[in-house]
Amino acid sequence: MQPGSIRKITINDLDSIVELERKCFNRFIAYTPKQLKYLITIANSNCLAEIINEKLRGFIIVLYNRRSKVAGIETLNVDPLFQGNGIGKKLIKAAEEDMYTMYIKKIRLEVSVGNISAIKLYERLGFIKIALLKEYYTYKQYSSYDAFRMVKEIET
Repeated sequence: MQPGSIRKITINDLDSIVELERKCFNRFIAYTPKQLKYLITIANSNCLAEIINEKLRGFIIVLYNRRSKVAGIETLNVDPLFQGNGIGKKLIKAAEEDMYTMYIKKIRLEVSVGNISAIKLYERLGFIKIALLKEYYTYKQYSSYDAFRMVKEIET
């Protein structure tokens, strides 16, 4: 597979971001276009995309707080056609490098306990489980889902 490049997301990417979000999550749990627009335009977000031939194959949105020196992965999406090809790893590593330059010391995330492939990826990248969050994901149309909170110290 041809490698893509990582770049900052702009508002011009919104339609592609929304399309990929809908490919990765069903309509009841996917972020809405309005929510995604907010996340990619707020000052304390770092939003990166993996692009090849002008096609978005994955993206990551990280929110950070310089005072607490902690960042959180809000969402990580990789096109299902390209999952398992290192795109998620590449996006996380690029986000970590950006956070390091801003003196962010720690990055955390929440992941559904049923998302085994994501949990394995995060563990391979050095994240450790620090808490089980009961009924963390709650949806009107679905039952609740537990999540793990995972954390990693940022190093380069």
